[in-house]
Amino acid sequence: MRASITPIVAVMTLSLATPAAAQTWSERGFISVSGAFQPTANDFSDRFQFEKDLETGSTDVDYPVKGGVAFDVGGGVRLWKSLGAGVAVSYFSRKDPAATRTRSPHPFFLNQFREVSGDSRDLSRTETAVHVQAMYFWNPGPLRLVLSCGPTFFNVEQELVSAVQLAEEYPYDTAQFSSVSAEAIKKSQIAFNVGADVLWMFSRSVGVGGLVRFSRASVDLDAPGNRTVSVDAGGLHVGGGVRVVF
Repeated sequence: MRASITPIVAVMTLSLATPAAAQTWSERGFISVSGAFQPTANDFSDRFQFEKDLETGSTDVDYPVKGGVAFDVGGGVRLWKSLGAGVAVSYFSRKDPAATRTRSPHPFFLNQFREVSGDSRDLSRTETAVHVQAMYFWNPGPLRLVLSCGPTFFNVEQELVSAVQLAEEYPYDTAQFSSVSAEAIKKSQIAFNVGADVLWMFSRSVGVGGLVRFSRASVDLDAPGNRTVSVDAGGLHVGGGVRVVF
């Protein structure tokens, strides 16, 4: 992930290292509304055990969480010269099936497990992030630039498989995948964000902008059965949209 952060940090370092070339915004602040794409994949896996027919079975689950479309709204105000503060809220959501592999005990014979695989229904993942930001407003010419960094408050909701239902018939030597039971688990976590917003104004107060932001967190979900499932949230956001300067 260092490669994703490096370009942003380089821009911030260069900007702050050349204050003589920087020009302070004459306006007080700005509002941004953007559509974005999160290319980062946050796949994860889980394993749980269950008791059946006097034996212990197990299920392994692989959850794909691919990149997808995100929504971002925010803004900031200048407080002193080129320095200011702001806040942004981003939202990411998608649904994907999870791959399950279950070892289910035989109802008649000990230590004779049936191996069953199958994909669940689509399971949802949502990530809501509140980015609190210290900002540097730069107006080097026709383009305006806002550099930002600060804490991010992530709220993650993930549907986790809690049980797998099998279809079985006498003599029970084999079994087939039927469906899954799933439970939505929520958890919050604090992380850090760094980003840049480039604005091009086509009127005095309205324009367009391009956004790059990186923020990533590791979240421990309290899963069914008193176990913990660790998932990654966030990543790189790249997008653009409408900017209003006031």
